[in-house]
Amino acid sequence: MERRLRILEAVDQPRDSVWDQFQEYAEVTAVRDGECAYQLLCEQKFDLVFLNLMLSGLDGLELLRRIRQQELCSFVVLTSEFPDFQYAQQGILYGAFDYLLRPLTEETLLPVILRVRDRMGQGDSALQRESIALAEEMGSPQLVQRFDEVVQALADAQGNNARLDVMVRTLYRAAVERTFADRPWLARFEQQEAYDAIDWMGSSSRSIVRDYCRRRLEELSGRIAALYSKTGCAKLDNILLYLLDNVDGGCLQKDVAAAHYLSNTALSELFRSQLGRTYRSYVTDIKMLRAQYLLKYTDQKVYEISAQLGYRDVNYFSRMFRQRYGVPLSQYRQQMQDYQI
Repeated sequence: MERRLRILEAVDQPRDSVWDQFQEYAEVTAVRDGECAYQLLCEQKFDLVFLNLMLSGLDGLELLRRIRQQELCSFVVLTSEFPDFQYAQQGILYGAFDYLLRPLTEETLLPVILRVRDRMGQGDSALQRESIALAEEMGSPQLVQRFDEVVQALADAQGNNARLDVMVRTLYRAAVERTFADRPWLARFEQQEAYDAIDWMGSSSRSIVRDYCRRRLEELSGRIAALYSKTGCAKLDNILLYLLDNVDGGCLQKDVAAAHYLSNTALSELFRSQLGRTYRSYVTDIKMLRAQYLLKYTDQKVYEISAQLGYRDVNYFSRMFRQRYGVPLSQYRQQMQDYQI
């Protein structure tokens, strides 16, 4: 059986009865004074602390500041009866893990507890296995079907909608992390952070979370398929990975062929027979996708991006991009900036 979390709750009220529903996950100690909470934290080890903002002795923000400065606990959640964003913002600046409104409920507590367990490496091993399987399916047409099958199995096994919601989020986050870890080259074309905006998303119904996660995984899978799909030919797979690792540069066919002990003709034939396309068309594709990334996430000038990708003629590079995506480089960058805002 997995170790229960040691939780300290500091609140100027009687102990919350909601904790009785979490005996499977947690051993809770409750105090009603900020100074008492601070002394306990100095003397004992807790995995997770819940601090009410309004405490006698030490208020929640001051106690949070001390906890972070002295590294007394890694996970601190602020709580309050009032939905004051200013306090939440201060808590985030001080390093709070989350901010919850009182009264605490099973629906608000469960996601926090499961996220902490996941961060501590006590997450569901079955979920970890499924996330690895999903990461392996990335780039294949079976990805969405596999995701739906996993989520349905979770739904059949869980009667608690709140727990199911958190498990789907955990599955999604772990699958994304594994996908980027298994494909280091992917960071040249996508930012993992762009797929991380899940913890703060509302969950008025479990289908909203499920559909969001499915859509984002499908988008990432499509991106991977456009860049790299295993062909079954070890020689060509290694060449594709080499090109993805060296997309910044000329990627001249003669140089790549020589690096893999092939002639130009043999390299061309390998692409035609295994991918059904030319070497040049593949290289152009990945360079345009790399250009998208650089336009979206960097402040580099167009001529700098052109040179980085091995295009000496910036006008030729601009024409290639416009032919591919239907908009000029500058317009694409503006659209991406507007979207991010």
